Amino acid sequence: MFASESFLGVRASHEYVFCVIACPVGPYFKAGKTSVTVWVSDRYTRAAPGGTGSAKCGGNYAASLIAQTEAAAKGCDQVVFLDAAEHKWIEEMGGMNLFFVMDDGSLATPPLSGTILPGITRASIIELARREGIVVNETPYAFDAWRADAASGRVQEVFACGTAAVVTAVGEVRHAAGEFQIGNGGEGPVTQRIRTQLTGIQRGKLADPLEWVYRID
Repeated sequence: MFASESFLGVRASHEYVFCVIACPVGPYFKAGKTSVTVWVSDRYTRAAPGGTGSAKCGGNYAASLIAQTEAAAKGCDQVVFLDAAEHKWIEEMGGMNLFFVMDDGSLATPPLSGTILPGITRASIIELARREGIVVNETPYAFDAWRADAASGRVQEVFACGTAAVVTAVGEVRHAAGEFQIGNGGEGPVTQRIRTQLTGIQRGKLADPLEWVYRID
């Protein structure tokens, strides 16, 4: 969507053009990776309270590019952002939300605080999981807690999710003070099951109990 009226100045436009582009795409992460390595940025932030973090706008992606460049230089596939105020709380990745699979079988994910994109894939996973009786906690989660929980085994799997990434396991986490592994470093059974269920519904291979899919003739 972009402003289209004949006006030069700084204000909200009165006219817009809304476009939808449909095209075939390949995997978001190349080379058929079953898990990815991420870099936790302690220098850059994606969004701050009162900003556009919860909107699907190009500016949010532009704000992530320098941090993504840093992540690539560290040999990582993606960047994980912390909150802007304290650089303590996990928010999301450059273009996808994060979920943590805990040792009690529950899922944890950062809450929608206005700085995190309310992704449709995130919402779909939460709805599917709760329908199966899985507890999903939308709660703040500190990076230091993540590191400790990965070491103790309390966090057994981590996955990213988004329209392009779908559901992708996080196998290794790198940061300024070192690195740590998630589980065995590969894709875990919960991550695999959630991806299979979600993509199965999307492609019409599995039943759609939530009536998400509409057939267009």
